[in-house]
Amino acid sequence: MSDSAPPPAVKHAGEPPCAWWDVEPEGISETARKRREEIMDAAEAIIAERGIDELSLGKIEDRAGMSRGQLTYYFPTRESILLAVYDRMLRQMIRAILAGDGPKPMTGRAWDCFRFALGDHLKPATPERGKEQLFTLLFTFLARINQRTDYRDKLSEMYRGWREHIAADVADSVPEPRPVKPKVAASMIQALLQGLEIQLMIDPDAFDRGEMFEACNQLLAPVFKQGSV
Repeated sequence: MSDSAPPPAVKHAGEPPCAWWDVEPEGISETARKRREEIMDAAEAIIAERGIDELSLGKIEDRAGMSRGQLTYYFPTRESILLAVYDRMLRQMIRAILAGDGPKPMTGRAWDCFRFALGDHLKPATPERGKEQLFTLLFTFLARINQRTDYRDKLSEMYRGWREHIAADVADSVPEPRPVKPKVAASMIQALLQGLEIQLMIDPDAFDRGEMFEACNQLLAPVFKQGSV
């Protein structure tokens, strides 16, 4: 298993799936953890200031104040640094959302969680710098998943973990018989939220946000066994 890959999630009967964003890689010394963070800080700063195309091992060395040998000891390639940066950014974003004031998953409120997440994705605000960087990395990985199995494996693991949590929340919140299987509902929600956000990043005026919010609510209300919204 690579340094940037999270360990397998551990599940117990009756408990929600263990989230990869809550599980830090094990077997890493405190010194190694600190050095890795310094390297990722340097890489993230370069991406923010100059763009991902300008990221190189040489620039990271200069920014982090490390030799090439020190750098490649912790991350052997530029690609391994990109994967680690993406992993860290996504962990931080998910943790911030879960620590916010909105409804919490696995409390029987999957419908409220969906509506809150949808409203957050559609709110008319200037795109956050961290979110823009996250999507830039995502698109970089998507463009090369046919050539790089590590990119495909990383994205697959992350998306699977996200779907498992949504599916578990739906199963916990929607009584049987359910109109749609929780796993199918999770894939629908995942595709909808990310698809809308990507559209707005490309074209902020792609659609009326209020109308889209109401349309999505009407579309998915039956999935959650909700009446007229």
